[in-house]
Amino acid sequence: MPDLFRHRIVLLGNPTSRPEGLERVLVGGGFQVTETAAGSPPDFLLYTPDPGLTSIADEVRALVTRPEYGGAPLFVLLGEGRFTTATEALLAGARDALVAPIHLPELRARLDVHIRMRTEVREAQEALRARDLLFDIFQEVSSALRADEIFQTLVRRVGQAFGLSHCSFVLTAPGEDKGRVVAVYENPAIRDLRVDLARYPEIQEAIRTERPVVIHNVHEDPLFATIRQHWSQQHVEVNVQAAVALPVFVQGRAAGVFFLRTEKGDPQLRAGDVAFANTIAQAAARVLENEERRSAIYRRQISAGTTDELTGCASLDALDRRLRDEFERARRYSLHFALALIDIDRLRDINERLGQPAGDRVLGEIGAILQRELRAPDFVARYGGDEFACVLPETDGPGGRRFIERLRQVFTRHTFADLGPTKTPTISAGVVAYPHSEVLRPEDLFTLGEGALQKAKDAADRVSVVGDTG
Repeated sequence: MPDLFRHRIVLLGNPTSRPEGLERVLVGGGFQVTETAAGSPPDFLLYTPDPGLTSIADEVRALVTRPEYGGAPLFVLLGEGRFTTATEALLAGARDALVAPIHLPELRARLDVHIRMRTEVREAQEALRARDLLFDIFQEVSSALRADEIFQTLVRRVGQAFGLSHCSFVLTAPGEDKGRVVAVYENPAIRDLRVDLARYPEIQEAIRTERPVVIHNVHEDPLFATIRQHWSQQHVEVNVQAAVALPVFVQGRAAGVFFLRTEKGDPQLRAGDVAFANTIAQAAARVLENEERRSAIYRRQISAGTTDELTGCASLDALDRRLRDEFERARRYSLHFALALIDIDRLRDINERLGQPAGDRVLGEIGAILQRELRAPDFVARYGGDEFACVLPETDGPGGRRFIERLRQVFTRHTFADLGPTKTPTISAGVVAYPHSEVLRPEDLFTLGEGALQKAKDAADRVSVVGDTG
């Protein structure tokens, strides 16, 4: 709606008592003037009572409390000499009262002053709400243990705050034609989705220019001209209305985009909303930088004191800490993860046949393979002479089984220097997936996992899975 009709005034009372030229002055001042409150509540009520009205207080109280007016401020215009009546009107709840002769430019000025004051109050209230929301969001973000938790918290809180249809975080960099979606507000299960950036010109533009990109209407903006042709050729119905891409910088480099989209019928994103989201995104980037520094320090500490020297994998102490952290994270956020216990079959035979040094070298090669085959968030430790444990976040029972089968194939293709191409060691594995009805503490995972491992040693397929089966 154009600014000319931004504020709506409902005229009430006796029309013959209104000052001459009232409507003309109000319309000329940019107000929409009506005599009914149809639709949404008005911005102002302008009341001219009958000259013979004896008690204005009751009328004023009735008008300011009528539901259809929504608490709109009431201005009362009175006849000459009715100063006592003006006092009664103000005490009964009128916002302002003017006594004839009414100077219409003064009336308009009073309305403008009220609009300005109301705008300032609303902006101050919104600033306070934004400050409180920022504090609340970053309290939660700061308590997140890992980068993926930070991303997920960020998109969830911003999506909720603005009522968005889509809010996500996409990792990418200048020159890349693919992006990795690591968090999605409307579908928290998505944690690692590859996307073609040609479908998202706003993301490409934000990364290229290193500036926020705000598209108010994707069906008209020139940036979407090419993709609109694709939509048309493919007969794709696109319900998206607006799009915002906010580049996020880590260590001074564009590392990703905070991505917002609204659909037709969603609340419009105002400039203040975009600025607020950008503030959150950039502050979250600082948290990510601190997380990277903290992780680097932690990795150095792990390497210095809690790494198994023979295999390069983490030690039993480090496994205990990581398993507790993963258990608490999964319990808090209702996530899945799996613990896989792996036993190297007949390692004692290798030691007896080729000697302890050869057996140690085989263990070292196995440790290197395990570390190479893990995803970035996974964790592997040596917790016994020939036993390894893998913590696999966002993995269910079938996923744990597939991981073991993939390891078997890798071992089959690998030539161990001390064994030769036909003497590949085999493995047995027990996998326990969380959540599980019998797992109330991190220790319960090991109890179930060792039971599954023992069962696997007696089974034909050499792997046993307990817990979530998908």
